[in-house]
Amino acid sequence: MAVTYAREVASGKRLACRWVILACERFLRDLKRKDIRFDVVEADRAIAFIESFRRYKGQWAGQRMTLEPWQKFVIGNIFGWKWVESGLRRFKYAHIEVPRKNGKTLLAAGISLYLLCADREGGAEVYNAATKKDQAMILHRDARVLIEKSKDPDFRAAFDIRKNPPIIEYGAADSFMKPLGRDTEGDTTDGLNPHGVIADETHAWTTPGFWNVLNSALGARSQPLFLMITTAGHNMDSVGRSHSLIVQRILKGEDGGEGDDYFGIIFTIEEGDNIDDQVTWAKANPLYGVTVDEKKFRSQLALAKADPAINRELKTKWLNIWINQASLWLDSDKWAGAVDLEFERERLQGMRCYGGLDLAITRDLSSLVWVFPPQEGLERWTLLAKFWCPAADIITRSKRDKVPYQTWAEKGFIVPTPGEVMDFGYIKKQIEDDSRLFDVRAVGYDKTYAASIVNPLIEEGVNMLSFSQGILTISPYAKELERLVIEGSKLNHFGHPVLAWNAGNVVVHMDANGNIKPDKKKSEERIDGIIAAIMGLGVAIETEYDGSLAGEWDCTIL
Repeated sequence: MAVTYAREVASGKRLACRWVILACERFLRDLKRKDIRFDVVEADRAIAFIESFRRYKGQWAGQRMTLEPWQKFVIGNIFGWKWVESGLRRFKYAHIEVPRKNGKTLLAAGISLYLLCADREGGAEVYNAATKKDQAMILHRDARVLIEKSKDPDFRAAFDIRKNPPIIEYGAADSFMKPLGRDTEGDTTDGLNPHGVIADETHAWTTPGFWNVLNSALGARSQPLFLMITTAGHNMDSVGRSHSLIVQRILKGEDGGEGDDYFGIIFTIEEGDNIDDQVTWAKANPLYGVTVDEKKFRSQLALAKADPAINRELKTKWLNIWINQASLWLDSDKWAGAVDLEFERERLQGMRCYGGLDLAITRDLSSLVWVFPPQEGLERWTLLAKFWCPAADIITRSKRDKVPYQTWAEKGFIVPTPGEVMDFGYIKKQIEDDSRLFDVRAVGYDKTYAASIVNPLIEEGVNMLSFSQGILTISPYAKELERLVIEGSKLNHFGHPVLAWNAGNVVVHMDANGNIKPDKKKSEERIDGIIAAIMGLGVAIETEYDGSLAGEWDCTIL
């Protein structure tokens, strides 16, 4: 029951984070208000409706949906609070932020069905909304299966379920439910009159346009519900993050009373909590030990310590911590430590290597990074970086941006090419010279600007491989470079100052599946050397460990 849960959390009897405690304290304070009342009968009615369904996944398939205390607290708040004067529901908006595997999607499916057929609303329209129709279908499919798995034949018969196009109709109230994706927004949002909108994974809603369209359509209903469910994410400008901050202001009492129709709860951890402590895991996960498995969590934690990408996933999806995607990628201290001071670069002569080539015409640096895999006489992955820049830009950048291009050029770390436009002839000659010095097996290059030197180099016998810049192609090798930097002892970059500067500038873009790619647009300064290093590393890994490559580099071969 909602009241019991609130008292247990507020008293410290039940473990919870700050935001859950504040949500419970808000609930208990509001019980004393005169303008609203908590309708226990209505709250219990909604809970009983959802618990009448049967689970259909995993080890609990076929069992009744016994809701956990946190879920009853959420449902009780949404459906139990009413305005005394009108008798209508208090909460128009609800934001539920909880890590994965804590039962939020199935809970949302139950709520959407309640809005469809049990909320006493004639002609109810309920929309399962997401950024893409396929994502919206996940929640819609859960709702459909709950109906189909019901043990009550009369209940099942009350619905007309169609799969193409997907829609669930409840004839007794002339109501319907359908999925709605932002990608189909232009065709489907005209004339909406929603009684319920269930917005799924709002951390992925990158712009507020779709949310605004749906919200503006709520006005015709007397007690509509706009329910948002999400985990934390990487986009600090997303709809999910925006509403997470709204909830925090409401719970801290900083909303000036404007959030009185807004319910919110956030399950996460506190700053300073020990990530290795089971208490921390339980604080963020209300179903820890129920659907959140301790062994799997511990295994995920072990992987996270070795793989930064998994670490980010652990924090956002398992501990519900928002992580700024625009934060710098490679730790500067770790990078500085990845140097073998005792190894003389002259020893690389004759050793096999692979190149990564990132070209620019103006303003950007052009870079070539030779990647030497571990081999006889070489214990570490070794990067030998070379940079070029138009001479005019070297002077301009040194004066305007206080970047020491001129000093780097004087010390030989950047080679100036005459004029304001890059002269690729210098780079072509360097590759030819290095091919006589090292055992060059292949050079990966980005097609942009490369046409003028690729064919001549091929004619010279250099194995040139076109390397796609797509995130699926580049991600495995970006993660491998990240791992090498973190371990330190397996990488040597000779402390090249321009490459170190590039490494300190890199911001990565991460997609919904955890794939990463250095983002030149979000990186405020040059990252060309790191792009080249990742390409060279990719060519080396594929050739050394998966056989040889030739021709077009394509993500489909990965």
